[in-house]
Amino acid sequence: MSPSQEIARMVGFLMVWGFLFIFFAGLYAGFYTAGKMFRKPWLTWIGYVFAVAQFASGMNMVFTDFLDPFWKKLVVFIAVAYLFIPPIMWRIVLAFHNYYEEEASAGHGQAASFGPLN
Repeated sequence: MSPSQEIARMVGFLMVWGFLFIFFAGLYAGFYTAGKMFRKPWLTWIGYVFAVAQFASGMNMVFTDFLDPFWKKLVVFIAVAYLFIPPIMWRIVLAFHNYYEEEASAGHGQAASFGPLN
């Protein structure tokens, strides 16, 4: 295989797995949030399936010889960190929602409407 073919194979491989990494992360966040917002645990579990798929696609990029050690460490860090981001952000959103709801009930303003969260 010529060097240009090897580079094309490497770029194609990393583009596909990089796309899947981001795509699965978005699906994880979307399904996790939908499950929590609509109180449907099965949607949250689908989100967890996409979290595993996102982590696996990241590890698929890491366990190749295509990336330098810095990029491998960065992908591992991002893959692990993103497993915790949707639950943490959900707690932050609920905290904001509860804060503004309490403030509105105390007569300091109007309550924001968050649809099914109310």
